[in-house]
Amino acid sequence: MVIKTTLENGIQVITEEIPNVHSVSVGIWVHAGSRDEDWEENGISHFIDHMLFKGTKRRSARQIAKEIDSVGGVLNAFTSKEFSSFYAKVLAEHLPIALDLLFDLYLNSTFSAEEMEKERQVIVQEINMVEDTPDEYIHDLFNESFWPRHPLGFPILGRLETIEGLKRARLKDFFTENYLQVQPIFVAAGRLKHEDLLKPVREALGRIRPRPKQNHRRPPKAHPQILVKNKTLEQVHLVLGAQGFSATHPRRYAYSVLNTIFGGGMSSRLFQEIRENRGLAYSVYSFLSSFIDSGMIGVYVGTGENTLTSVLKIIRREMKKLAENSLKSGELRSAKEQLKGNLLLSLESTDSRMGRLAKSEIYFHRFITTEEIIEGIESVTAEEVAGLARQLFQKTSLSLTVLGPVTEKDIPRGLLEP
Repeated sequence: MVIKTTLENGIQVITEEIPNVHSVSVGIWVHAGSRDEDWEENGISHFIDHMLFKGTKRRSARQIAKEIDSVGGVLNAFTSKEFSSFYAKVLAEHLPIALDLLFDLYLNSTFSAEEMEKERQVIVQEINMVEDTPDEYIHDLFNESFWPRHPLGFPILGRLETIEGLKRARLKDFFTENYLQVQPIFVAAGRLKHEDLLKPVREALGRIRPRPKQNHRRPPKAHPQILVKNKTLEQVHLVLGAQGFSATHPRRYAYSVLNTIFGGGMSSRLFQEIRENRGLAYSVYSFLSSFIDSGMIGVYVGTGENTLTSVLKIIRREMKKLAENSLKSGELRSAKEQLKGNLLLSLESTDSRMGRLAKSEIYFHRFITTEEIIEGIESVTAEEVAGLARQLFQKTSLSLTVLGPVTEKDIPRGLLEP
């Protein structure tokens, strides 16, 4: 059962009791991510989530690591485009330790100057690692090309020049302004009692006086174009994408079904045609990136220099076939069952359910039940999928980014036309 309590200072405490598990996952989620950054300080949110583990007024970085390891737990954080999360997962009997650690990191981190310089170099190496991993790097290149100079197009890790220039004082100010002074959400799922959690959460978070998130975000404007970045690699990596739907869009279920049929698994059209039938790629998939007010649908493929044109032609042909309402017998049912299966399997993990509580609140301000999601998936029709394909895959909407041993002259412009 999901229960939500709003504390006197506006902070929401949302829990889901799952009696038949041994673990509990708890997290503090804040409405701050790379979307809240300026171009000149890109990467500051991600830098902050590193620094919260580098020492508090009570614990050194080593003590933090040792304490969570001593109970076999997980203590971690991540930064996304629109929110950040600091979370722990432990056996239920160790919940007090997890809470103490989590609140200590969030409220008492010191942002040590010495530790910051060490971590700066760690992040530089992390950025270099991504740039040396072309199947990851291509997505950053595509985002920056598709949404240029908009925060949704910024790389979450930041850029080398911005990371090198960030100062300790600015890091602390940004954290105070966007993490402590804006109402966070506390979520927990697993073997717990809601009423037992309220007291420690109130004692820790009840003393801060955060305000509701002010929406200064502006929707991005897509700039469909072709970008080719020449780099000596064994493969050519490409992302072909278009403007998509937001996380709360009324047609989000049809959107997910379309993606599943198109390239969302091993039985999808792209995987079967490009990999299984023709052997043109090892990795091929379509994906959705959805945000509060926007989104994108895209395709990633890693292929050979001499097969790039063939792969692009296949992708465009499959887009056209979907738009012509060419669903095969059982294809729609299979996609629905795949989505439902993925959803139900995710419910076996307390950290997944904890994240689901937070995202429901962030995007919908209420809990979206499993039954509601399944009903939405089941309501999707073949005609709706075809209509979405016609809307999303128009030639004037498509954007292409290519990374590898190719130049612009290797990309025939007509390939993006039907």
